[in-house]
Amino acid sequence: MTSAIKRARGPRSSESPDPADLLRQAGLVFTLQRRAIWSAFADRCDHPTADEVFDTLGESVAGISRTTVYRTLEAFVRVGLARRVGHLGTSVRYDPRTGRHHHLVCESCGTVRDVEDDALEPVGLTLAEDAFPGFKVRDLSVLVRGRCADCT
Repeated sequence: MTSAIKRARGPRSSESPDPADLLRQAGLVFTLQRRAIWSAFADRCDHPTADEVFDTLGESVAGISRTTVYRTLEAFVRVGLARRVGHLGTSVRYDPRTGRHHHLVCESCGTVRDVEDDALEPVGLTLAEDAFPGFKVRDLSVLVRGRCADCT
């Protein structure tokens, strides 16, 4: 059986929710610092850590700290603007793509790639339902570990 595996498209679709609206609905303000962090994060495909987002900002935002970046990324997760990617090492990684998709992780270099595969969905749903009768799946994400072409 041939699977419809494909690389996931860009990080966010044109139908993505407005970050200011989602934050406002959660009682948060889209401050200048949050805007800068969103700009540094939203179009990334590399599943950055908070430190990597902080490094991207550099000196461009006065007074921004690593803690602010971390807390802001966590706020983005809470309101649905980002997802935490499964434990890939010692640092939490974040993904601006919030739609259902899966990840390929190179255990050698740490590269994380998004992948879409419709064939994985029914398998995952069936496994969950068979293993835990009555379990209601809210989301499904498969993490595949191995070595990328550059590392093999």
